[in-house]
Amino acid sequence: MPGSNGILVPQLHEVIAVNELQLLCGSPRVGAGDLPGWEEILMDSGKSPLLVMQTERQQRNDCQGNAAANSRECQSWYLSGRKTMPQLSEMFAYQASEFLMSERQVGRDQGTSIHSGVRLLTGGIPALGLGIGLPAESDWPYARWCRNSTELRRHCSNLSLESSFSVEVREPPPFRDMLALTAAGATLHQGTYWTPSYSSELFDGKKLVRRFPGPGNGGHATEGIWGKKFNRVGWLLAVWNSHGDGWYWVDENEYERLRQSDWAPFGAYVLQPDHVVERYDRITSGGGYFA
Repeated sequence: MPGSNGILVPQLHEVIAVNELQLLCGSPRVGAGDLPGWEEILMDSGKSPLLVMQTERQQRNDCQGNAAANSRECQSWYLSGRKTMPQLSEMFAYQASEFLMSERQVGRDQGTSIHSGVRLLTGGIPALGLGIGLPAESDWPYARWCRNSTELRRHCSNLSLESSFSVEVREPPPFRDMLALTAAGATLHQGTYWTPSYSSELFDGKKLVRRFPGPGNGGHATEGIWGKKFNRVGWLLAVWNSHGDGWYWVDENEYERLRQSDWAPFGAYVLQPDHVVERYDRITSGGGYFA
């Protein structure tokens, strides 16, 4: 089964759960035309999270937990106007995702699905009395490994979460709309086959994906968090990785090829703040999304 790098094909109950979460979204669908000035925001290095994010190197099959934590960290920093990037628990995100897949999955370290992370970040874990958000890395360190759901439940008792805003889930839109949404605090939670082939040319010192491989390869979860325009290639989407290399780039052609296949078989979803246009207007007027 695909998952040698930590990402699993979703189970039917997970697909149903994420579909239900999409039906609960209160914000209208938003694209580039609803977010004027997004190009200037993405080209403003002072607003970019790329040089502020923590570089991670996964030690387990926890790429999806890393990607989920990267989403929440990037959004928490960007939407609040903070000076310091928060460090949230990748290991909690991973094992909480295991729990959402199945209590029997906790501690097996077989990887998790994109859908489990979406459910965690948009709905919390009602069965454990936990709302939306992740604990700080200091409260749930990377070295903490729960061997089963009983241990997880014990550590989740009275756990403090950073939960200052709500997130909605959407299907990935066309490329330019996705870029614009990153300027409004949205991220792309995606699973792809791995390892991709890269262009020989670097952009800001980072690799540009030429093409992701197909079936027969393992899978990997990463997080699209920002965009930038380069003279030779145009707009690129910056995708945060957990292999110790920060981010890689994806261009419009490869993004649209993935979108046509719905990122099969792993899936991909946009995680956007609720009331996204209203919050974006506050960013462009100089204020944070929340105190």
